[in-house]
Amino acid sequence: MSQPQCRPLRLSHADIVRWHEHLLPTATCHVWMGAVGSDGYGRFQITNKFDGTRMLTPHQVAARLGFGPIPEGATLLHDCEVRLCCRYGPGHVGVGTQSENMRHAVTRGRAVGPRPGRTDVRGKVGASRAIQDALRDAVDRSPGNLARVLAGVIAEGDPMRDMLPLFDAPDRGAPAGPGQVLTVGSVPAAVLLRPRRPAPAASLPLFET
Repeated sequence: MSQPQCRPLRLSHADIVRWHEHLLPTATCHVWMGAVGSDGYGRFQITNKFDGTRMLTPHQVAARLGFGPIPEGATLLHDCEVRLCCRYGPGHVGVGTQSENMRHAVTRGRAVGPRPGRTDVRGKVGASRAIQDALRDAVDRSPGNLARVLAGVIAEGDPMRDMLPLFDAPDRGAPAGPGQVLTVGSVPAAVLLRPRRPAPAASLPLFET
């Protein structure tokens, strides 16, 4: 989840090319392999004569390329729950609201409160760096194998990975699988804007003005 700073900002063609250079596509997520902040999300710096130097998250760039300028007050959602994922569309990076983001957390058992949620035992930044390290060390670089490596390293941080279920019942809080959109009842938990190709301009506005 992230809430964009809705100040007008433009991405150059060079910015977009450099952003792509830091992505590692797997058969599921497209993982950011660049800098990581203390919140576990990626960091992507741009500099131009209009805005000076600005620090963004790489999934903000993904949302801009996939859906157009990000609406004011919008929240970016990771349906795949991989903070480093920059793949836009159903099952991955989407645009929604903070209430939808909180509903995701509750449904998946990750809400933070008096009882800690189902959060990664390595912490936010530790989990992201573990993902990057595992993908860098993978000998088989095929998208399918990288997706298996990604799933394995994510599972290693699950605090309930060694626990056996008491009853034979479906896990209602299980994350959506690749390509699926989590629903609450019959209502999608994330409202995704219709993807569209970026205009072939010299630069692109990141946020709506």
